[in-house]
Order: sequence, then structure tokens, then C-alpha cells
Amino acid sequence: MLLADARLPSGGHAHSAGVEPAVSAGVDPADLPAFLRGRVTTTTLVEAGTAVAARHARLTRGDLDAVETAWAARTPSRAQRDAARVLARGYLRVGATMLPGDGVIADWRQRATPPPRPCVLGVIAAGLDVPALELARLVVYEDMQAAAAAVLKLEPRDPLELVSLVAELCAAIDDRLGEVAAVTDPDGIPALTAPQSEAWAEVHARSTRRLFRA
Repeated sequence: MLLADARLPSGGHAHSAGVEPAVSAGVDPADLPAFLRGRVTTTTLVEAGTAVAARHARLTRGDLDAVETAWAARTPSRAQRDAARVLARGYLRVGATMLPGDGVIADWRQRATPPPRPCVLGVIAAGLDVPALELARLVVYEDMQAAAAAVLKLEPRDPLELVSLVAELCAAIDDRLGEVAAVTDPDGIPALTAPQSEAWAEVHARSTRRLFRA
């Protein structure tokens, strides 16, 4: 869990899980919990489903490119796709250390454009024998924890309040993760979008005054 959460330099230190774009667009800090409740039921589930599909593809020698294509089709914002690929570089480095003999990770590290973060997490999970349900929970936790870490930098408040919010959001979505964990085909990845967040991400990517990459 520590390898997947926002304590990595490539995690919450550089990415806000959509929080900074939302705040920059004028979302009231008091409404950030509502924003995160929307994220955990849309974008986050797409990421979790992608990771699970990538795990299955790796274990069965399936088509990882098809998983990546399905993820891209469900992530219409280029800024969000770019951010996921930047995050993947750090995870590939971690994966290469933890699984030095993994050929997929080695090949991906040579790619000019890396695969997205959830695909890398899925391959690492396969190599470490992480069950599909635990992987889905890990992806949800990582996304919410990155957002909480960003809130502390953008709109300082009691850290315990945010820890409680992360726990609440993870618990609230848990009953939907069994279905996500059952994904074995890229077509089964949830197709859920958050158009307003995607628009904010595009504007944020062009900003020259920001703390976070995305």
C-alpha cells in the first residue's frame, strides 16, 4: 500500500487527483468532499477496472495493448491521459526493483510513451500475487489519498478530517468493487466519465501557475 499511495514523490507531491484543477476553476473548498465522491464513482472506478484487467491479461498472457486502448477510450481528456503516463514512470521504476525479472516492465521502461498508471499497477499486482479485489481497493485508496494530500497543500485543514474522508470514501465504494474485481476483458472496464473534471484538467494543463502536474 505504501508503494501505491501519495507518499511517493511521483504521487501526491506532483499530482492532485483533479483537486487543483477543481479549486482553480472556482470549486468552493467546502465542496471538495462532494467533488471526491463524484471522482470515486467515475474516474477512479475506470482506473481500478483497468488495473484489474491488466492484472488478468498479465496472468493469462493476454493482450495488454487492448487494455491500454480500452483505458484510453474511457479517458477522453488528453491532459488526464498524459498525467497517468507520467505517473507510470515512477511505478515502472518501483516495479523494476520489486520484480527485476519481469519482461513486460522491462519492455515498458524502454517505450518512448509509457503505458498509464493503472496498467502498470495491474502488472505489478500480477507479479506480487495481489488478488484482484485487493488491487481494486488499492487503486481507490491511492487516488483518494493523493487527493487528500493535495487538499492539505491547497486548502489547509485538519489532517484527521481528511484521513476520515479517505476512509469514508473507500468504504462507501467498496460494495461496487466486487464487480470491478471480476473484470477479465477490456470491454468490461467501467465506462464512466466526469466531463466537468475533464474540462478542468484541460484548462489546468495549459496553466503556467500551478502547484501540481494534474
